Amino acid sequence: MRDGEKSFARIFEIIELIASSRNGLKGREISHRTSIPQSTVFRMLKFLVERRYLISQEQYYCLGPVMARFGEVAASQNSLVRLMRPFLLEISEQTNETVHLGKLQEDQVVYIDKVEGKRSVRMGSMIGRTSPLYCTGIGKAMLAFLPEERKEAVFESIEWVRFTPQTICTENALKKELCKIVRQGYALDDCEHEKGVFCVAAPVLDAEGYPVCALSISGSELYLRDKALEYARLLQREIYRFQISADGFL
Repeated sequence: MRDGEKSFARIFEIIELIASSRNGLKGREISHRTSIPQSTVFRMLKFLVERRYLISQEQYYCLGPVMARFGEVAASQNSLVRLMRPFLLEISEQTNETVHLGKLQEDQVVYIDKVEGKRSVRMGSMIGRTSPLYCTGIGKAMLAFLPEERKEAVFESIEWVRFTPQTICTENALKKELCKIVRQGYALDDCEHEKGVFCVAAPVLDAEGYPVCALSISGSELYLRDKALEYARLLQREIYRFQISADGFL
């Protein structure tokens, strides 16, 4: 890699690392996690702050107004996000919970939109962040409806990590769960990816039954567990409304 290409790669690595953090990062931590020398990191951070790609707050670096504007433009240019947004807002309004829109990205789920709920529940999801398919509601909702050949390829690629005591960690157990999801039309994440976070998810299928994306309602297990079926039906109704309104898109 040429010096210029290496510098560009480092800048984007820094931006992506900061974007994946919850509250920003300090310069020394960025240097440690990227293995980029501190002097180089701080020089690049200064460049990004001057151009408002980042902001500096009490030694922490966070995404700045230019990146926020890029996010708004990206959402407006993404027809799926634009069309689905009113439905995410409606679901969140009815439930007071956080609603996610996700789609497949290789063998993971990537979150492409999110509406924060009124209840304060810490969760690691962020727009642009990826999560495993086998232990998230959105991931399992899409995985269940993939063609068998594609599904088998995903099984072979899974690195089974036990995020919580409830995480499914065997292929047989996951296959059994996916059969259940196909029968009922929705998926549950019973605190399998994050402790205390319960999710109900349903896929958005195209005319041939392929999962284009999926929606989920996420929040504290204390609120959601007893409402799983009610919220699953709500998701299915809103997805049906979307499919009717988006005739020709899917």
